[in-house]
Amino acid sequence: MGDLLTIGKSGLFASRKSIETTGHNMANANTEGYSRQTTVQQSRIPIMRGGLIEGSGVRVTQIKRMSDELIAKRLEQSLSKFNFLDERSSKLEEVENIFNEIDHEGMSKILTNFYNSFRDLANQPENETIRSVVRDNAQMVVKDFHRINESLQNVASSIDDKIRSSVLDINFNLKNITELNKKIANLEVTGGETGDLRDQRDIALRSLASSMAISTYTDDQGHYNVQVIGLGTLVTGGLYQELAVSRTNKDDSSSETANSVEIRLKNRPASVITEKFKGGSLGAIIKVRNSDIKQLKSNLDNIAYDFSKSINAVHRRGYVSRPVPLDESGMPIKSDHRQITGINFFNEPTTRVDASLKIDLNEIIKEDLRNITTSLEPNKPGDNRVAIAISKLQYEKILDDGTTTLEEKYLQSIGKIGLDAKKAGLDREQSEGILTQIQSLREKNSGVSLDEETANMMRYQQAYQASAKVIKTANDMFDTILSLKR
Repeated sequence: MGDLLTIGKSGLFASRKSIETTGHNMANANTEGYSRQTTVQQSRIPIMRGGLIEGSGVRVTQIKRMSDELIAKRLEQSLSKFNFLDERSSKLEEVENIFNEIDHEGMSKILTNFYNSFRDLANQPENETIRSVVRDNAQMVVKDFHRINESLQNVASSIDDKIRSSVLDINFNLKNITELNKKIANLEVTGGETGDLRDQRDIALRSLASSMAISTYTDDQGHYNVQVIGLGTLVTGGLYQELAVSRTNKDDSSSETANSVEIRLKNRPASVITEKFKGGSLGAIIKVRNSDIKQLKSNLDNIAYDFSKSINAVHRRGYVSRPVPLDESGMPIKSDHRQITGINFFNEPTTRVDASLKIDLNEIIKEDLRNITTSLEPNKPGDNRVAIAISKLQYEKILDDGTTTLEEKYLQSIGKIGLDAKKAGLDREQSEGILTQIQSLREKNSGVSLDEETANMMRYQQAYQASAKVIKTANDMFDTILSLKR
C-alpha cells in the first residue's frame, strides 16, 4: 500500500511540474526571445521484492529548454550581416544625397559654367559684365567645394556620435552577459533551472551581434566566452573587458580627421581598435567613415588642389586689364605698386590635405575685376589667349598621371558611391530574406504554440487526475484492511 501511494504521489508531482511548465510556456508565448520549455520524465529506480522487480514511479529529471545552438549561432551571424548591410546602405545613401544634382546644380555643372564663362570672356575680353560672371562662377565653385567638404564632415560627425552610443550599448550588453554567466553558473551548481536566464543571455547576444560580428564558445574550464571577430575575447565567464571612446588628433585618427572618435579598450587606452570591428552596424559606420568618406574627401581635395593649381599656372602668365606703363624697352613698370602680372586666380594651395576646404578666390580678384587676366601681353585689350587657355583646361587630363580630367575624376568618385550604395541595398534585401528564414526556423524550433500547449495542459491534467485516483485507490485499500481488524 505504501509503495502504491509513493507511485501515485510521484505521478502527481510529475504531472503538476509538467502543468507548471506548460503554464509558464503559455504565459510567455509573446515574450521576445523566450524558448519553449518541457519536462523530461524518467522512471524511478525499480526495487527488488520477493524475487520480482517492481517499479517505483516516475520523476522529473530536468526542465529542458528547446533551443538549437546551431540555429542560435546562425541567427547571430545573420543579424550581424543584415545590420552591417542595412546601416551601410543607409549611410551611403546619405552620402550620395550630398552629390544629388536634382535639387541643385552639382559640381559638374558648376565647373562647366566656370569654364564656359572664360570662353565668353575670350570672345569679349573687355566686357565688365562677363568678368563679373567669371568671378561669380568662380565663387560658386569655391562654395560648392566647401559645401561638399562640410557635408561629408557632417556625416562623419554623425557617425562619431553613433559610434559613441553604440559603444555604450555594447558595454551594457557585455556587462549583462557577464552577470547572467555568473547567475547561470551558480544555479547550475545547485541544480536550479537556468532556461529563462539563458534566454535573457541569448537576447543580449543577439543585441551584441547586431552591433558587431561575434562568436561564442565554452572553454575547458566551463566558462562561457564571447569573442569579437577580428578583435579577441571580451567576455570570459564572469569577467569582461569594457570599451571606451575618446577624441583623438589627426595623426592617431583612423579616419585621418582631427578630433574624430576612436574606440579603445578601457584598460588599454593607448591602442586604437576602431578598425578591428568588421561586422554589424558598428562595423558598417566605421567602414563608411574610414573608407568611403575618407576616399571621397581625398578625391575632392585632389580635384580642388589640381583645379586651383592649373588655373593659377595659366592665369599668372597674363597681364591685368588696365593700362600698364612701359619703359623705353617696352617692359612694364609697377608705377602704382600694384601687381600687374603673376597673379593667382585662387589662393595658392600649399598641400592637398583639406584643399577643398581651404580653396578660395584671390582677394585682389574679388576687389578688382580688372585683375582677371586675359592677355599674354600688357596693354593688349583684344588679346584673349589666357582666357582661351583656361577654358581649354576643362578637357586637360591633369589627374591620375595625366589620364583623367577633373570632371571625369569627380564623376568617377560619385559614380562609385552610387554603385556601392546600390549594391549594399541589394545585398541588404537578400540578407533580410535569409534572416527572416532563420528567425522562422528558430520560432518553429523554440517558439510557443498555444494550441500545442493547450493540448499538453489537458494531457497533463488527465495524468494528474489519474495519479490522484491511484492515491485514492491505495487509501481505500488501506481503509478496507483496517476495517477487517475491527
